[in-house]
Amino acid sequence: MNRAQLLLSVPALALSLAVQAQHTPVTSQYLFNGLLINPAYAGSRDALTANLTYRRQWVGFEGAPVTQVLSVHSPLTSKNIALGLLVYNDRVGVSRETGVFSNYAYRVPFRRGKLSFGLGAGIKLLQANWSTVQTTTPGDAEFAVDSRGVVQPNFSAGAYYYTKRFFVGASLPFILSHTYDASSERWKVENETRHYQPMLTAGTLVKLGADMQLKPSALLRFAPDAAMQADLNANLIYRDRLWLGVSYRTDDAVVLSLEVLPTQQFRLGYAYDLGLSTLSTYHHGSHELMLQYEFGYRIRARDPRYF
Repeated sequence: MNRAQLLLSVPALALSLAVQAQHTPVTSQYLFNGLLINPAYAGSRDALTANLTYRRQWVGFEGAPVTQVLSVHSPLTSKNIALGLLVYNDRVGVSRETGVFSNYAYRVPFRRGKLSFGLGAGIKLLQANWSTVQTTTPGDAEFAVDSRGVVQPNFSAGAYYYTKRFFVGASLPFILSHTYDASSERWKVENETRHYQPMLTAGTLVKLGADMQLKPSALLRFAPDAAMQADLNANLIYRDRLWLGVSYRTDDAVVLSLEVLPTQQFRLGYAYDLGLSTLSTYHHGSHELMLQYEFGYRIRARDPRYF
């Protein structure tokens, strides 16, 4: 069995990720992992903000994705300029992708909020650990050596408008698409616009009472040669310290989430994805943990940040 035959034998999702090296790591608590979606999100918290997320997808399914994400962003002294850093590690089957991206955002006052334009640039390192594959032929030379790491540059762009009670954003998380040419055993860049994967986000805040608020939001993902995927979310917020959420990801999962703010600087989050796709019979759902901290945070109790 050679490598091409092995790829044909694995699930279609793993195959698509192996040969099409352009995808955005999925997180259920994406509203607080904004740099994964949109570089214009940098500085929007108006504080030096660090977010660490760990996601284990499709528990019990061998080779399922495992993702770690670290993002740090902050406005500069000028307040119009913000910078961010995004580092992620995404493992799917024998393949591993590690990305490091810098983000720049320029923010201007607009109406009652801020309009931000963002650019991102960085690299991705791709590697396949073929030596870990168990084959039917002992000592198969095709799988004796791991593939060399491949470094690929990429870019992102986006716009983000937000007020105290509303936000909307549009972005291209990864502009370049890299595909693997099996005949030449090399990666090549696809420049055609049909490979773009734009995303749209929007949300608002609805006051339900003195201690209760509702935050509905949505994320739309457009992938080439595939149906649009939508994340429809609703978070019930109690006294700005307890967030209970439910989401529906079309043809994929229902997500339940819990976020606790022990202080105005700390945010602890957990999300559980209950699978709805045809793969759901082969796994036990997905788990996601999030820790966020905002340094030097100064805020009035009547004006907290919800986005």
